[in-house]
Amino acid sequence: MSMFDLNGKVAVVTGATKGIGLGIAQALAAQGAKLVVGSRDGAVCEALAADLDRDYGKGGKIARGLAFDLDSLAQVESFASDAVKAWGGVDILVCNAAILPYIGPSAQTPPELFDRILTRNIHHNFRLCQAVRASMAARGGGSIVLIGSEAGRNTAPMVLAYAVAKAGISHMALCLADEMAGDGIRVNCVAPGLIRSAASTDTLGEAGFVAAAKAAPLGRVGEPQDIAGAVIYFSSAAGSHVTGETIIVDGGGGRLSPRSRVSYLEDASGKTYN
Repeated sequence: MSMFDLNGKVAVVTGATKGIGLGIAQALAAQGAKLVVGSRDGAVCEALAADLDRDYGKGGKIARGLAFDLDSLAQVESFASDAVKAWGGVDILVCNAAILPYIGPSAQTPPELFDRILTRNIHHNFRLCQAVRASMAARGGGSIVLIGSEAGRNTAPMVLAYAVAKAGISHMALCLADEMAGDGIRVNCVAPGLIRSAASTDTLGEAGFVAAAKAAPLGRVGEPQDIAGAVIYFSSAAGSHVTGETIIVDGGGGRLSPRSRVSYLEDASGKTYN
């Protein structure tokens, strides 16, 4: 049996209907996991579940879609409860949903958006992790993967509040790993660099991708599948002795100077993606 085999496992992925989340959901399904996919649009979640059934279900149902909004703590907690019930338990949780409602000079960050960015990206994901803990423990343990960002490990003044939140996500993985180890739950973080998706394309434009690719040591921006591979590692037997760690998946971009790393964001000032 492959070290990456996930047959018999139930995985929950938030922000699953596009970009990084979609790539992660598809990769988990390809490795044999059953899925609960969550996002703000219930119809889109259900359509994705149907696509996963068709592409990976081998004639059976393997995915269920549940709507929730990361902005609402009540919806986060309700989503967690429904996700546990969907397949009778949870083995893998991927906290991918995030918000980035402001790009621009840090001093001009509206106070209400600064608070919203930290609360939704850190606190609400923390509550989601806690909400599935009992189910994972009852099944003998599990894996929680938090999606951070390269911005949380390097200078990112154009997205300062978001960068601080993502730094908090990485440290939260370390703290929860220690707290949940007794339940057999591993907690890790994947920190992407720039990843090509519909949202990031709308925000940066093709010129932004070209500039970022030229600056990256590997000569390209990332794809959702690049992040999915790290998630599969953390979720499977291959990563069974790893907890509290953050893997940066950015094509080596973290070694660049702050000027090079953020230049493409300056042209996106005033735009947002969520």
